[in-house]
Amino acid sequence: MATPKNAKSTGKSTPPPPPPRKKKKRSMEEMHRTVQEQVQALPYAVDHFEKEGKRGKAFMIKYVSGPILKLVNRVMSRTRYKGAEGAKLKQSEQMKRHLEQRRKAMEYVQGELRKAQKKAAKRTKPR
Repeated sequence: MATPKNAKSTGKSTPPPPPPRKKKKRSMEEMHRTVQEQVQALPYAVDHFEKEGKRGKAFMIKYVSGPILKLVNRVMSRTRYKGAEGAKLKQSEQMKRHLEQRRKAMEYVQGELRKAQKKAAKRTKPR
């Protein structure tokens, strides 16, 4: 006996999937910062891909996405750093970024020192 397509089954039904979560919209500052970091990393990315032998990808980054990123960065900088308040904001952001990079560098060096000390301790352990 055939059952119609719209008839309910007697087995357990699965609950409907949860609604997709909306991505949190990033602020202008966050987007500008990521663009700035990408612009700074462009030459390294090009070198990296050329060394890997991916010359096509290096070309695309250098001559297509690179200029677009630079333009976006220039437009965002122009809108965010207008006037005297903008100059102060730019200086304070640069200082924050500088201090953050120094802190990360210190953490990295300390981690490397810990690794080296652990290796040295393992080598000097009596068996």
